[in-house]
Amino acid sequence: MNVSKKIIAFILSAVLIFSAFTGSLFVASAAPMFGDVNNSGDINSADALYMMQMSVGMVEETEENLYCGDLNLNGKVNSADALLVLQKSVGLTISLKDFSLKASNTAVLAGGTIQLEALDFNPRISDNTEIVWSSSDPEIATVDENGKVKTIKTGKVTLTAKSVENEKLTKSITITSAQLISSVKADKTSVTLTQGAKYAQKLTFTPNDVVKTMTWTSSDKSVATVSSDGVIQGKKIGTATITGTTTDGTKKSVSCKVTVTAMDIPYVSQLPKYPTGCEAASCCMLLKYYGFSINIDQMVNIIPRKNLYKKNGKTYGPDINEMFVGDPRYTYTSSTPGYGVFSPAVTKALQKAIDERGGGYTAVRISGCSFDELLGYISNGSPAIVWATYKMQQPTKVNSWYIESTGKYFEYPRGTHVMILSGYSSTSVTTVDPYDNGVLVFDRSKFEDRWELLGRQAIILVKNK
Repeated sequence: MNVSKKIIAFILSAVLIFSAFTGSLFVASAAPMFGDVNNSGDINSADALYMMQMSVGMVEETEENLYCGDLNLNGKVNSADALLVLQKSVGLTISLKDFSLKASNTAVLAGGTIQLEALDFNPRISDNTEIVWSSSDPEIATVDENGKVKTIKTGKVTLTAKSVENEKLTKSITITSAQLISSVKADKTSVTLTQGAKYAQKLTFTPNDVVKTMTWTSSDKSVATVSSDGVIQGKKIGTATITGTTTDGTKKSVSCKVTVTAMDIPYVSQLPKYPTGCEAASCCMLLKYYGFSINIDQMVNIIPRKNLYKKNGKTYGPDINEMFVGDPRYTYTSSTPGYGVFSPAVTKALQKAIDERGGGYTAVRISGCSFDELLGYISNGSPAIVWATYKMQQPTKVNSWYIESTGKYFEYPRGTHVMILSGYSSTSVTTVDPYDNGVLVFDRSKFEDRWELLGRQAIILVKNK
């Protein structure tokens, strides 16, 4: 056993004997220090014994004695901490093993100052925690003996803290010194976007070698939003102002007036050939919007259909959720009438048309979603095929027949119409009506009522990943 170990063993034995008669020492101290877990105002062998008792659960571990006793920064008080206190109490040297380096800021304007701090010395009762500071390029930034950094010109510089006791023990941090922004300009002061569309602003800073960071705000986030890097997205028909402000303290700003419009949908009319073919025409418009080549004749042929027929004095027909009922070339009142088809069958037909033209998208039936959810798809740039009534009129009659597969009597509002929902504002919705009407704007609440009447049916296309 070497001399150090003999001394530690002797002191620990002595302390244990002394503790058996007197117990732990407690003397009030106004300023707790590392190693002084019994708050006696000094670091001694009694602290070591107290720490051993803490490590085995004989003494409750409190926030204060954990702060004072966790000398090796492992989150608890243990025998290794107690040994460090014993070494300290008999005058043995406690060498520094590690430390960390913190900067008050890693980006600073040229001519400014920041403060470096060496902290988390391990062990906490190391005898020599003196640090020497240095700069990799004093022409960019200097650092004094207290870790205060002064930047001189623009550039990046590495600052290093080195232990005086152990020159191999170093910590470094890189900071950026930049110039003040004298001006910032945006490429556009106004922009028009369709709902869901995005625009990335292009900014020009003077001088060019500055910290090019901005904070962004929108005067109306329901109309247009802006990301942390200045990308604007149209959300709802209306106008909003996007403002960007420099973060270097100069508070230079740019603004852009954003006008949001409904999506521009390629128009397909169902007339004159298909007076009840609004579903096929709406499918064509949606497919063309996403770049697919198709005409209404092709779409009509993709949607399965079956005519009505009479049996035992009753009119029978297919399930409207499975195929088009009747002939889209004729009206409701024709001898061979055309009625319509609902979203389940249309979704399948859309997917077939997509797959036949190279794929890349999935037709998604969102029927049953809430009205707010429907509008959310529009905000994100997804026009929807929707079921409502012609020009939002209130139906007074129904179309009806017996479903041949079940024998159940089925009826739905006469005047049911299918169109594209391409936009909305706070008070209105914008639709594209294939019945030779083009773009029509309706009261938002009235459209919602008619859409609800037809079972909240809607279909969108989603790009495959």
